[in-house]
Amino acid sequence: NSRYFLTAVLRRDGSSRFGANSRYGTFPAFSAAWRLSSEDFMKSVTFINDLKVRAGWGQMGNSNNVDPNNQYSLYSSSIGTAAYDISGSNNAVAEGFYRSRIGNADARWETAETSNIGIDASLLNGKYEVQLDFWRKDTKDLLFQVPIPAVIGVAAAAPSVNIASMRNQGIDIQLINHGYFSKKVKYDITWNSSFLKNEITYLAPNITYFAGNGYRGINPIRNA
Repeated sequence: NSRYFLTAVLRRDGSSRFGANSRYGTFPAFSAAWRLSSEDFMKSVTFINDLKVRAGWGQMGNSNNVDPNNQYSLYSSSIGTAAYDISGSNNAVAEGFYRSRIGNADARWETAETSNIGIDASLLNGKYEVQLDFWRKDTKDLLFQVPIPAVIGVAAAAPSVNIASMRNQGIDIQLINHGYFSKKVKYDITWNSSFLKNEITYLAPNITYFAGNGYRGINPIRNA
């Protein structure tokens, strides 16, 4: 007969994928719920066996899409890519070095901030179950490898930089019906439905678009 629920979490994460300026991130989260069906004013509503309203908010950091060397500017040697006849003999070359990666020591954690409000209900002695969720996820400081001008070095890998923010929001609905065909044969019927909207809400200055690789056979086309 518990009526009130409260949970709080505080994460402090660190990753060597980021430079010293932004190596650590703090990500709080909490959730709360109220079981209305345990309140005295709900006792007269006999067709509701269980009714709970819940809400939550939290942040989560992401570093998975950052190369471990993203913070460093690196150089490589190759006689085929970087060579020069430094002695002027016209018949021998010396192996040189070229920039193979451009570093970004100021890259920050991607931060996903999620909030939701939901309702869980059990009706008619458990014959029907209803679950309804309204949720929103705002991801800021999206990390992406922005193409670099060729004059910087065609062989250099571009660094991941924080360039955008994105919002995902939607509604999830689940309805379940429990019943019996006979005393020995039981059935469960579940219906799920979701409504989803995705939107890029911010692009960094001088960034007008960004495009990535295809995913699961879907290759987006953008107009430059």
